[in-house]
Amino acid sequence: MELFLVLIPVTVALVALSLWAFVWSARHEQFDDLDRQAYSILFDEDENKAPEPETLNDAAAQGAARSTGQEAHRG
Repeated sequence: MELFLVLIPVTVALVALSLWAFVWSARHEQFDDLDRQAYSILFDEDENKAPEPETLNDAAAQGAARSTGQEAHRG
């Protein structure tokens, strides 16, 4: 029973710390752009700026055309 006197405050502290970390990350816009890092592996490392969404679609179309041996159709 004495163990609960330790476990309950520790649990409450961990929950409070987790909630604080989530609120901090949401307020500092950590969840705003989740796709940029996922697409960054497709481009050279020396490029400093993230590509625009249209550029990402064009790059994917060109990559698909290269793998099939066809030219990408740009509409």
